[in-house]
Amino acid sequence: MKKMTYLFLVFSCLAILSCGSDSDCKTKHCDDFRTQKEAQETYDSNRKCYKSLDSDGDGVACESLSD
Repeated sequence: MKKMTYLFLVFSCLAILSCGSDSDCKTKHCDDFRTQKEAQETYDSNRKCYKSLDSDGDGVACESLSD
């Protein structure tokens, strides 16, 4: 029984730690930027964190903004 409790705690901690990476990301939206270039630079700095800047997934951030 102790072994099962220990394993449960270990797996719970690992699950929490693995989720922590996305929670460290600052939320950004296209209206936070004046130009597409600024948005692209932010997106390129961490595509996983700023995936909301590329709504269609083509690698171009905030296509509606102009430079």
